[in-house]
Amino acid sequence: MTYLIGYIQKSQLALMKEEFDSIVFNREEGLKVDFHQRSLFMGSALIFLNLFLMSCVGVYWTNPSVHQYFSGRPL
Repeated sequence: MTYLIGYIQKSQLALMKEEFDSIVFNREEGLKVDFHQRSLFMGSALIFLNLFLMSCVGVYWTNPSVHQYFSGRPL
């Protein structure tokens, strides 16, 4: 009888360990996907901001009315 109880406890422990491992594995996979999406979004935002600022500087240097509006003196 004691052997049977020990066997049941070990099998339950093994099932609990498998269940815990599957939960942890699924969570780690979700974090990897989330990290990839965040890094892709941040990279895209950085490139967009860089292009926007470069175009603003280009307009400031080439368009006399924009330059005069911001600096107060003609180009």
